[in-house]
Amino acid sequence: MTPVPLAWALRMDTRDTHRLISRATSLDGLLAARWARAGLLLSVVLMALAPLAVADTYSVLFNTLSESGGQGVQGAWVFRSAVVVTAVSVLLLISASQPVWDIWARRWIGIYTLALVMLVAFPESSWELGANDETVAFAHTTAGVVGAVAFVIAALIVSVSRVRRRDLILDWLVIAALALIPQIMLLSPYPGLWQRAMVGLGYVWLIVESGRIATHHIENNA
Repeated sequence: MTPVPLAWALRMDTRDTHRLISRATSLDGLLAARWARAGLLLSVVLMALAPLAVADTYSVLFNTLSESGGQGVQGAWVFRSAVVVTAVSVLLLISASQPVWDIWARRWIGIYTLALVMLVAFPESSWELGANDETVAFAHTTAGVVGAVAFVIAALIVSVSRVRRRDLILDWLVIAALALIPQIMLLSPYPGLWQRAMVGLGYVWLIVESGRIATHHIENNA
């Protein structure tokens, strides 16, 4: 029997090692993407339940989501929990997205995640009691603006890498919503309703992206 050359054997061993590492990485990415999607879906449920946990004077038409987690509001923990779960889910999504998202998209989504944490750390004013601390209320507003801008930039960067044009539809819907709806909220008698439409589109985009990233890892592991 002809002996296998040592160099060839080592090369084959190195290839097998790289293949195993790649497969393990894909499995880790797949798990992270699936956990991210589960967390985002849980966040949506918590966001929907948040108005039920606060006073009856709260209105989904007139009051914003942040007000359900406002300063001194009983039941604010539901909204704040939703935001924390969202932040953790997006961090998982960032960890899973390395082969799919550009590095700058991941960085801007990271800034968005930091803004989510700030939203909880610096709560909105109560719709009934007003602001206990104007500085905290201002920090909350600033975090909201920074988060929206970061999300728009990330979605723009991701949209550039799209292969299928139909995938751009949701990108541009989210970008337009985040750019226009805050202005509409200032003029509309129903700011709460408009904000929910905007936030809902953001969740849809993240959930769809988690599925796309999971699919990439499944195909890579096949």
